[in-house]
Amino acid sequence: MCKQEQIVRSMIEACSRQDVEAALSYFRADAIYHNIPIAPVQGLDAIRGMLAGFLAAATSVDWQIHHMLSDGNGLVMNERTDYFDLPAGKLELPVMGVFEVRDGKIAAWRDYFDMGPLKGFSG
Repeated sequence: MCKQEQIVRSMIEACSRQDVEAALSYFRADAIYHNIPIAPVQGLDAIRGMLAGFLAAATSVDWQIHHMLSDGNGLVMNERTDYFDLPAGKLELPVMGVFEVRDGKIAAWRDYFDMGPLKGFSG
């Protein structure tokens, strides 16, 4: 596993622990997070707000990476399932993540997923 893949894996593991501050430690200060189809956010404070919002809504979180690959130049992609235990029930969300890693930090993160499984959940 290359260094860029390990950075992404460590950030995903921090999210699974619901440790927002640990997750943020893997990002550049000017990073962009685009949780598609939701509008993108930029900067650590905005990313903190986005992550804290949906991680805190769950009693437990488990993001399981099924496949991960990188081009060796900072582009990392993973296919994963994000599991959330929410007050309204269990949510299982298939996700495709694309990450750009520069100088040892995540500069951009884009997650692609279908909003369909979110219907009926509130948090």
